[in-house]
Amino acid sequence: MNFDRPIIILAAPRSGSTLLFETLMATKNLYSIGGESHAVIEHIPELSTVANGYISNTLTKNHATSAVTSLLKQRFSMGLRDRDGRPPNKQQAVRFLEKTPKNALRVEFLNHVFPDALFIHLVRDPLPNISSIIEAWQSGRFRTYPQLPGFNGEWSLLLPDNWQTMVGSPVEKIASFQWHACNHSITESLKNISENRKITINYADLLANPLEMVNRLLQFSGLVLDQHLEAKVTQPLATSRYTVSKPNEVKWHKHADDILQYAPQLQPLVNNVNEHLIASASSQINLDFNR
Repeated sequence: MNFDRPIIILAAPRSGSTLLFETLMATKNLYSIGGESHAVIEHIPELSTVANGYISNTLTKNHATSAVTSLLKQRFSMGLRDRDGRPPNKQQAVRFLEKTPKNALRVEFLNHVFPDALFIHLVRDPLPNISSIIEAWQSGRFRTYPQLPGFNGEWSLLLPDNWQTMVGSPVEKIASFQWHACNHSITESLKNISENRKITINYADLLANPLEMVNRLLQFSGLVLDQHLEAKVTQPLATSRYTVSKPNEVKWHKHADDILQYAPQLQPLVNNVNEHLIASASSQINLDFNR
């Protein structure tokens, strides 16, 4: 199957990527596997985090051998469906949408597997995003590596490089570490991607102006807004399938003091991300509790 400019959403966990994915999957002639690709990718032994000794979820161009690339494309092809549940015509080029938070650590790899891929960096304000990561840890619903040394089966969500430095740390430090690791990896990796193949958007803009933001992403991706999708984005977007608790603009305040102690380490990255948001005509993120 020929993949034509796959669209890959890059984001830290709990930053709204599922909502963006579910929204964009209402686009005509766009295909996905219907959810996250953990098994599609990590059941290939060369790409398995567990089989490779829990180094991390990071994958580089060195992992993108011709054999692995061919097998991964085949595995994706088998599960592709459009918004109506129909498989693609294998004789035509396929527009493919992919979203898995671990891909924040795999941009170089994905760029070698799909050399014409388009990358959407979705970023959320660090305070509510990190608070949501804390909530995910505390819920017990997102535990990923029960055999990971030092965490008594409680490690949740993705596994960045240098996770070992988090042994014995409070959850707010680990959540801040995960947010920083993802967005740092994305911004650094995207430096090597041409401007016409990347865009950075703020999750808050997607919530506030879904029609405007989706239109911008469709223009970036070379896709078209039809009546079906327009009906979806001219009203408030539905809650995503992985929501832990009812959305509330201030529910993250309960973790604010714990998170703000890490603000000095996060601020340089916030500044860097904001440069990309400005370049993409999106609103900026910040660490201001009083915002």
